[in-house]
Amino acid sequence: MNKRAKQISTLGSRATALVSVCLVLFLLGAAALAGLAGHKLRDDARRNIGFTVMMEHECPRTDFDAMKRRLLATPAIETFIYTSAEDILAQESESLGDDIAAMLGANPYSSEFEVRMRPAYANPDSVQVLSERFAEAPGVSSVLCDVNLIAGLDNAINRTGLVLVVLALVLLVVSIALINNTVSLSIYGRRFIIHTMKLVGATGGFIRRPFIIAALEGGLIAGLVASAGLVAMRFYMPSVLLNADVLFPWVSVAVIVAAMVVAGALICALTAMFAANRFLRASYDEMFLK
Repeated sequence: MNKRAKQISTLGSRATALVSVCLVLFLLGAAALAGLAGHKLRDDARRNIGFTVMMEHECPRTDFDAMKRRLLATPAIETFIYTSAEDILAQESESLGDDIAAMLGANPYSSEFEVRMRPAYANPDSVQVLSERFAEAPGVSSVLCDVNLIAGLDNAINRTGLVLVVLALVLLVVSIALINNTVSLSIYGRRFIIHTMKLVGATGGFIRRPFIIAALEGGLIAGLVASAGLVAMRFYMPSVLLNADVLFPWVSVAVIVAAMVVAGALICALTAMFAANRFLRASYDEMFLK
């Protein structure tokens, strides 16, 4: 094989390694975006968990004000919406197309507070404790809270989160293994060069350095190319997903992109170091073994 053919072969192997690492990093970044969206969706689902405080018909104004202050002072509560009995009557009359108050001779509805929990507290136990506590407050007639429904939703959210975490870990392990194989194979093709350098007295650090630097540069380039692909995909998302700006904020995308570049460089450099060390320790006969 002449010198030009060797150069073409070396460039081809490096290009193959670069493309392989780039694809793996892109998939890893896409998985991180999916995990980010899943986390936000779980938080949104948890924010819909809560209960409804029904006030008495003849409840004095002081009880309403005391309830508002109590809701605002409770750390587990994120938001609440107050709806007066008159507003509920107007909404129901409009939906039915009849004047309910005229038909019954009185307003059958009572004022209510629709309470929503913070995601960290959105679990059946916290909701039940709070609902029982507010049920004992002055002016409260009842608290509507379906604990069984909340428990089912909470279990579904937890299972979904667990599946996403497991998939992310599996993909991370697979990605590291693929990058390790790709970089190791590129160094395997130059194992006899390592052995020759050992024979002429080169130190381990001197031999490892060019392989680590080359792998580091390749990882950086692969990370940048994969990041460019991920950013391009994010630019395209709003055209197919209405809430893309909410699910995939640019700040989080920037963090993922930076992590991809750093991870690509570090994983490639560490893999190159370990692979070079393996061939540094190998004898001449072991050079023929895969």
